[in-house]
Parts: sequence; C-alpha cells; structure tokens
Amino acid sequence: MAVTSATSDTSFRMTGGRRAALFAGVPVCLALVAGLAFSLVADVGEGRYPVHYTAPAGTRALTLNVTGQLTIRPAAAGQATLSGTAVYSLARSKVTESTTSAGTSIGYHCPLPLGNCELDATVTVPPTVTALTANSGGGDATVNGTTGPVKLSTGDGNLSVAHTSGPLTLNTGSGGIQVSAIRSPALSASSGDGNIQAAGVNSKTIAMNTNSGSIDGTGGIATSTITASSGDGDVTITFTSVPSDIRVNTDSGNITLLLPRSSTAYHIAANTDQGQVSDRGVPQTSSTAHVITASSGSGDITISEQ
Repeated sequence: MAVTSATSDTSFRMTGGRRAALFAGVPVCLALVAGLAFSLVADVGEGRYPVHYTAPAGTRALTLNVTGQLTIRPAAAGQATLSGTAVYSLARSKVTESTTSAGTSIGYHCPLPLGNCELDATVTVPPTVTALTANSGGGDATVNGTTGPVKLSTGDGNLSVAHTSGPLTLNTGSGGIQVSAIRSPALSASSGDGNIQAAGVNSKTIAMNTNSGSIDGTGGIATSTITASSGDGDVTITFTSVPSDIRVNTDSGNITLLLPRSSTAYHIAANTDQGQVSDRGVPQTSSTAHVITASSGSGDITISEQ
C-alpha cells in the first residue's frame, strides 16, 4: 500500500500577529540600516581644519560656546586668542564670532547632526579680560593660572582647575571636578553625578554640591565659609585654617570634618537619622561665631581636630 502525506501550509499563513510584526519591524529595520549607512558615510566624509582667532583689542568679557576639549590659560599681555582643530562630518562646520559693547562671543556649529562635531581648542586670556564664560559642550575643560573671574560648564566632561586667583563657578552634568592650588576668593562647584575633589584651596567662601558623587577635600582647604552637599556620596574635608561657618549635608553618605588644632571653640549642630555622631575632643561653646552644621540621612558624622 502506498503511503501519502499531506503537507499543510498553515505555518506560512499570514496571520494578524505576523502582519503586525511586519508593520512594526520593517520600518525599524529600515531605520537601523539607514542610520548605519549615514554613520558610515559621516565617518568617511569626516574633515578637519585649523582654527586661529584673535579677539578684538579691548575685549573685557569673553564667552565661548564650543563642543570639544577646551584648555584655558593666561597670557601676560596682548589680546585673547583661540587656536585649535575643528572636526566635522560631510558639511563643513563654522566658527562664529560676535562682538558687541557687552563683549565678544565665539561659537562653533555643524550644519548636519552627524558624526563628529568638535572644536578642540586652547584659549589664552590676558589680564585685560575681566570676565570669562566657557561651555565645552560634552568635552573636558581645563583652566590653569587665570586671574579673572571664570564661569566654566560642560555637559558630560570633566573640569580641572588649578592656580587661579579669580572667582570660580564650575558646573558639570555628569563629569567630575578637580580643583587644586587655587587662591580664588570664591569657589562654587556643582556636579550632577560626578565626584568633586579639592586640594590646596585658599578661598573665603566655598560651595560644593553633587547629587550622587562624593566630595573630597582631604588635600587641605583654607576658608572661612563652606557649604557642601552630597546625595549618596561621602563628604571629607580637611581644613588648614580655622573656619567660621561650615554647613554640610548628605542624604546617605558619611561626613568627616578635620579641623586644625587650636584653642578655637565651635558651636556644633550635628544630626543623623540612622548613623552616629562623633565630635569628642573638639572645644565647644554656644556663644561663638564659629558654627558647624552637619546633617545626614543615614551616614556617620565625624568632627575632630587633626
């Protein structure tokens, strides 16, 4: 007897679920292929060119809005300058300049949002520039030796500042901040997720804030007023001179304050919900201008003399 078999085509039947998968999947696949193709074309079509710019004589306020690695250093005299390398994909980028009575602004723009769009630059600033505002986009930024006020910001990059003597305002979205050997009268440092490190800082007022990073000032800080706040990270500060007003707060991190050994008495108000407070050995009195306020949600608080 011959045996025959019937083959069903039900496995290839276009069901409602398969139609929905095709309608949803095909556009996604096409978009991925197109994105990959654009990325490859952008890489192949990458270009670069040198940039040299000199700010007008008499420029007192300088603003920089670029995307890339940024280095700022002082110049003994002359005019502010910018030099570096511009990188773009497919369509040539443009360095823009605008000068008004308020100051000079330098920007960088790529017409197509593809591939690399960066201006890695070094900026020299003479003493005649009394106000500098710089944004490096997502790149790292370094400042060394400036004497005037500096406002420095970046999206994802790290900030590094050393040997400055003018007021500092530093802000990064998710990068870290490093400050060392500065004599700036005022320092304000803020980071979204990164750590803040300060060493050899001699400032009258200091404000440091990070959402989830730590604050490390174990390198020594000389200041009269300091405000420090951290979400989940620890705060550790070593003071090289007697402070007058300390305010430190963390959500869950530990707080460690190391004071210089002296006869100065402090008014200490320290509180933690779940941790422990240790301030033994520190001279204390309620009638003093030297006040330490420290609070933590669940971390330990340690205040001691070195």
